[in-house]
Amino acid sequence: MPSYKKHVLFSIIMALPFFPDVFYLSLAVLGASMLDMDHDVNRKNLTIMALIGMVIALALYILNLPFLIGLILVVLAMVFYVSKHRGFMHSILGICLISGFMAVFVMGSRLVLQDFTVPLKLALIFISLVLAFIILNRKLLPVFAVLVSLGIFLTPNYLLNSMNICYVFSAVLLGCLSHVILDMSTPAGVRILSPISSRKYRKKAAFGLFSLWVVVVFIFFVNGGWGSVLQVL
Repeated sequence: MPSYKKHVLFSIIMALPFFPDVFYLSLAVLGASMLDMDHDVNRKNLTIMALIGMVIALALYILNLPFLIGLILVVLAMVFYVSKHRGFMHSILGICLISGFMAVFVMGSRLVLQDFTVPLKLALIFISLVLAFIILNRKLLPVFAVLVSLGIFLTPNYLLNSMNICYVFSAVLLGCLSHVILDMSTPAGVRILSPISSRKYRKKAAFGLFSLWVVVVFIFFVNGGWGSVLQVL
């Protein structure tokens, strides 16, 4: 099984061509680290996630703000809790679900903090650190906190102001996908088509997905990056 360090490094490698900004790279790292929350050793983290989600939901409900933001964490914790390791949450459908929920949570949290006139950089640092506290290995957490806080602080405002749900979803998805590719490279393999199929995919599929990523990176740069993508959308 790849270590959390390998997952973190590979998530950065896969996200960097699309997102050279620290905030999005941090989301990729969080996405890559999140998938293993379906492991029995991470039950404590799931409890923390559910509790934080309930506190956020209650606070927002009292303030007459969108409390569904907090419930997203509760739902994610429940889904991870009932999932088997390297099961549904490691599948294509699973990582899309995770990425979608995370994108809504991040964008929703940003808007709520904006209502309280919290500066954008401070809001993004706060969101990153809350998610890191829930998700990341405790050995990695201090380094992540320092580097991400410093990186977001030094990022030009115009880059952060261009933030949208498409970027956030894509960054988390790339992190999740990097995790799946590494896990498929092991003998145990991954059921990437669960629940449609229980077949396990291994090294050949991992190589295929990584090759597809290389092709997408090439097309992305040839066609002018995110500007052309957003025009299509």
